[in-house]
Amino acid sequence: MTAPIRILLVEDDEVDRMAFRRFVAGEDLPYNYTMVSSVAEAKKRIDDGSFDVIISDYLLGDGTAFDILALKTDIPVIITTGAGDEEIAVRAMKAGAYDYLIKGRGHTYHKILPVVVDKAVERHNADERFRVLADRESSETVVVGSTGMSDVLRLVALAASSDVPVLISGETGTGKNLIAKTIHMKSGARQFPFLSINCTALPENLIEAELFGYEKGAFTGAAKTRKGIVEMAENGTLFLDEIGEMPLHLQSKLLDVLEEKKVRRLGSENVTPVNVRIIAATNINIEEAIGRTFRKDLYYRLSVLRIIIPSLRERSRDIPELCSYLLARIKGGRVFRLSDPEMQRLQQYDWPGNVRELKNILERAVILATGPDLRPSELLGKRNAADGPVNALPDPPEILPLEEMEKRYITAAFRTFSGNVTKTARELGVPLSTFKRKLKEFGLK
Repeated sequence: MTAPIRILLVEDDEVDRMAFRRFVAGEDLPYNYTMVSSVAEAKKRIDDGSFDVIISDYLLGDGTAFDILALKTDIPVIITTGAGDEEIAVRAMKAGAYDYLIKGRGHTYHKILPVVVDKAVERHNADERFRVLADRESSETVVVGSTGMSDVLRLVALAASSDVPVLISGETGTGKNLIAKTIHMKSGARQFPFLSINCTALPENLIEAELFGYEKGAFTGAAKTRKGIVEMAENGTLFLDEIGEMPLHLQSKLLDVLEEKKVRRLGSENVTPVNVRIIAATNINIEEAIGRTFRKDLYYRLSVLRIIIPSLRERSRDIPELCSYLLARIKGGRVFRLSDPEMQRLQQYDWPGNVRELKNILERAVILATGPDLRPSELLGKRNAADGPVNALPDPPEILPLEEMEKRYITAAFRTFSGNVTKTARELGVPLSTFKRKLKEFGLK
């Protein structure tokens, strides 16, 4: 069940307040509203409560709606007035008002108010996601600030200074998603949404609807019109992870977004103009897929700027700095030490899961620690740079049913590649859909 929209109505005219009550009740709108009649009351309510939208009359007994805007609450403010004034409307929008509505005779503005409120809430929620992301990214970007990443950081700065498409390559766990977010946070679009979608996370028949949206009745279950993630990322950044797994027929539609700046929802004959920056990422050798499973024209359009993230084993000298950073985030106020021999063992390990695996190992070491000295190397798998690939796994010592052998082999391979579904399927030489079915069958996640 959808939570009611929390509205603060700032209105000093009792007739208008009664009209609002009747309208909300008559339309059965999902509003949880609070009414006040002055700027002073509004300020107190804002300080004490939490609201999704503020609807304020322009002229109030102790001020105007501009006094509400001056509170800088980050809550969208919709200004209403009995008489239109173009100059005031322009000033209001420049001051940060979400919209400016003329009440009209008989409160005709009520007809469009629900639509305006819904859009304001949608924007507010997007802004909240951005603020959470901004707080997190302000510290997470330190992870990529180590010596082995200087070339990557130079390209990140270059990407942030423009709005061209970016293609990021790197093994699983190297931080492709983090690099994409960092580009967005350092760009001129940082106040707009950063939205992402994993091209392998959804069935093929749902990816198109998620990306491009659909009209009511476009397919079974399409009960209402819905924007796709491309439209939702308007003026911001759309991150397409595992782009190499995108079905070919959707690659042509993505090319339209890149070249024509437009999108067509499923079931619609109309196109919608969009302004969105595309950043894509892949952990496969995308050049080898060109002409077979990946369109050449899309590749060239996406790789205007190419960023290749080195694996952790290629920058093992960064491990001490990464450990210091990660432990500062996960130690929970406790004090831990990593001895020099312990650090050397971590640097000698080949880290198939890269920074993600390092973080997981450190988290486990902290949980299991009984004193200040951490020994994360004791938690490392036996596989290292000297060991063979997944197909060199030893045979089981006893005769087992074929299904059990298959389960053990798949489990070992899945762990070897740190839970990367796409890479494990490719190394085992089985179709991705078949491998996903096997994971579900064996209860692996």
